[in-house]
Amino acid sequence: MLIPANRIWTALNEEFAKLQAYIADSSVDGSAAMSIANALQLLFNRETGGVAALHARAAQLDAVLARMQDTLSAAAPQAVEDLAVIRASLHAMKDGGHALPACENAWRDALVRLQAVVASVNAQAALPASVKAALARELAAWESAYLLAHTGQGDEAASTGQSTEITRENLSAYLQDRFDEPGLRVSAFQPLAGGYGKQTVLFDVEGKALSGSFVMRRDIGSKPSVANDCHLIRDEFPVIKAAHARGFPAPDAVWLDTAHRLLPGGDFIVMRRSPGKLPGNFFGARSQVPASLASSLADVMAQLHTMQPLTELGDLTESICTQRWNLSRGECTALYIRSWYELYLKTEHTPSPALTAIYGWLLDNVPMRAGRPSLLHGDIGFHNFLFDDDRLSAVLDWEFAHVGDPAEELGYVSVTVGGSLDWAQLMQRYIEGGGEPVDDATMRFFKVWAYARNATGANLLSTLFSTGHAADLKLAILPVAHIPHFIRGAQALIDERA
Repeated sequence: MLIPANRIWTALNEEFAKLQAYIADSSVDGSAAMSIANALQLLFNRETGGVAALHARAAQLDAVLARMQDTLSAAAPQAVEDLAVIRASLHAMKDGGHALPACENAWRDALVRLQAVVASVNAQAALPASVKAALARELAAWESAYLLAHTGQGDEAASTGQSTEITRENLSAYLQDRFDEPGLRVSAFQPLAGGYGKQTVLFDVEGKALSGSFVMRRDIGSKPSVANDCHLIRDEFPVIKAAHARGFPAPDAVWLDTAHRLLPGGDFIVMRRSPGKLPGNFFGARSQVPASLASSLADVMAQLHTMQPLTELGDLTESICTQRWNLSRGECTALYIRSWYELYLKTEHTPSPALTAIYGWLLDNVPMRAGRPSLLHGDIGFHNFLFDDDRLSAVLDWEFAHVGDPAEELGYVSVTVGGSLDWAQLMQRYIEGGGEPVDDATMRFFKVWAYARNATGANLLSTLFSTGHAADLKLAILPVAHIPHFIRGAQALIDERA
């Protein structure tokens, strides 16, 4: 018999409420619960919305494209013609009586072609900036609203396989073999929930060759989730080592394993566990930040940005190489943002005309600042800090590390911390520690970039899930819970001076 989807959903929702109560009471990380709830909602929306929801979506986009044609009518006639072709395909989708999978394919194709039109508009240097800004504003409003009402991506492909699961038993066997000590014992073992690009395991060891508390940070599979910066563990490791050697509060990375015969799967780092706890997540601190912690944040950024060039890293990655240390801050920024834009376009992704338009604004407005570039952590925020009492004990997760303008780091921190601290006080402390002041226009640019870069990463990660190249259900949250807010945040900042 066929059971109506809304009945299944109601029953699942009731049972899931019981599970959520258990998870809250047992102090288990709730990200798995959030993932399941999000997946159930996506399936329910797709089942109940069906073709009619896609037709409504097509009508909304058709209206947006009509306004875009009006905006571009005098300045970009070829783009106007291309938009007309897309509109015709949307009309055919609505009028053709197609089943849901065919409509979904037509919808994806329309987004791919729309993104290509926006990219072609970005490339037209003679096009007035006001025209590009108007397009970005139009697309950001439409796409963020569309994602918030998302109904799912169709049939999910099977996972392509994951690394061997790390257990207390096989970790013990690995360590006993590595240190040739059969009596070595893993006395505590805790895989950490959460995280989108890496696996993390906390463990304690008792032995002669190795003893203490450690953290394993591991690539998921053989390819990086985002193929740039230091997203591969083998690239992240030397940056952590170099920063730690300079006296920066980076973790004490003990070894890198790229062979891992007894633990098949992704490469991994083993680090000594730093004391302390996380005070917040990407969206800010868990509570108002005490002045002492804000001062620690300012001090650690000033220390990082005034560090002498880490030329010992050589040509590690495209964005950490000998050439970059010799460029200006503006040149580094332009190269870095363009590399992200090109990575997005050439990597399998979910088409995002709004994000593409925002890249057009970014590339047209790079602050060409003089001065020596610095090593940037790239993901500084309370989601990557360990605080031991009032002392910042470690800055974690260096996968976004690159050479660039220190103002980029400040813009990112402003976005991640939000209203949780006194920004004027933080900047005063940062300048007292040797950092340089940053003008408002530059800060606004880098806050837009913070949102855009996180939207890009979230897009690429969620696409891995939807295409069957990753199996972590948390990735399905990104398009509906995070990406629209990233897009809206970026566009709101752009509009401040539009």
